[in-house]
Amino acid sequence: MSADTTLGHKKTLFQRMQHFLIIAAYLWLLLSVFTLHNAILSSQWNLFAQLGGITVKALLFGKFVLIAEHLHLGKRAERYALIWPIIIKAALFAIVIIGFNILEEKLVEAIRHVPATPSSDGLLLTSLPQIISLTFMAFVALLPFFAINELGRVLGQDRLRELFFKRRAE
Repeated sequence: MSADTTLGHKKTLFQRMQHFLIIAAYLWLLLSVFTLHNAILSSQWNLFAQLGGITVKALLFGKFVLIAEHLHLGKRAERYALIWPIIIKAALFAIVIIGFNILEEKLVEAIRHVPATPSSDGLLLTSLPQIISLTFMAFVALLPFFAINELGRVLGQDRLRELFFKRRAE
């Protein structure tokens, strides 16, 4: 393997890791706000005790999002007007995240041989209304994420970064 190939692999690995960390950070922020909301409603002000669980859940959800991206989930919608891939991907990825959360709960239940109990992140999904509600919340929360992703795809990541982070002339 040549030095150029090794450098190319390192650059690709760095870009993928950066992408994963951005996804995980966004999901961590969403889960933190959700947990803060639950803590306020239930008068349990132990948000800091729950941050570890939230961090693990965000990393897991980030991995689920990467897997779904690798499987090109929603890719066919990219040929339509920009609003459609944003909406379709947000819906599909919300279903993936909630589906994997349910699968995780069932696996834990099977391993421990006891019914699942509400975890610190408050994402226990035991009824259809809870599943629908959280899926809809995930869909709405993912809309800005996919809006930015799709704009980056259409405009180019460098142009998008320039629009967001470079000072514009008056």
